Amino acid sequence: MTSTTPTHRIDSPPTLAGDLARRVVHRRNELGLTTEELARRAGVDAWFLAYFEQSSDSSLTSGALTRIAVALQTTPLALEGGEVDRPPGAGHAGPHPVLEHLTTEQCEDHLSAGGVGRIVLSSAAGPEAFPVNFIFTNGVVVFRTSDAMAETVSGVVNGVVAFEVDHIDETMSEGWSVLVRGHARLIEESAERLALARLDIEPWAGGARLNLVGITPFEVSGRVIVQRQPQDR
Repeated sequence: MTSTTPTHRIDSPPTLAGDLARRVVHRRNELGLTTEELARRAGVDAWFLAYFEQSSDSSLTSGALTRIAVALQTTPLALEGGEVDRPPGAGHAGPHPVLEHLTTEQCEDHLSAGGVGRIVLSSAAGPEAFPVNFIFTNGVVVFRTSDAMAETVSGVVNGVVAFEVDHIDETMSEGWSVLVRGHARLIEESAERLALARLDIEPWAGGARLNLVGITPFEVSGRVIVQRQPQDR
């Protein structure tokens, strides 16, 4: 392969790139691979792969898609978006499931990873749940929200709320969930907002989401499902 073979990382393809190409690029970036590295692992031509990632009309053979999926440590179905609209956990229970309670420390470890969780609150219409991108810092769940959402929850945001986060391993039929009960408040003090501005709180929903909400827990609990052979119990 010549020195002119593309070795750059394409952080995001043009807007006309197809959905499959965008998912390939996204997963490749997650793994920290260049186009050339992925091509080498998958056994495909690097120039074609670079063209594919930027094209809206190119396609992959089933064999190439399978090899790329393996190299990206995922599945062809996931790259094609077949799992996007399917809620997780539709598979069967594992052969030896055990349900256990998590310690407070284990719950906080899971919360510390951040990600997407759900704030659950009561409104005039009844209980409502909203997915949010969050961080867990200094024992507080923090997320950003829009003016519209802040107005929607203004009547309850300073009251008691619940916050839930979970993870499911469908291959192993395992998973965990953490439930936080706490007091929510709008974070308005300048020094606190400045400190939180240095942290990576980036809502997937986009737009101007400048309101910061903090949930200070008074109770944290969690559960985990693991697979254990009978002799290991």
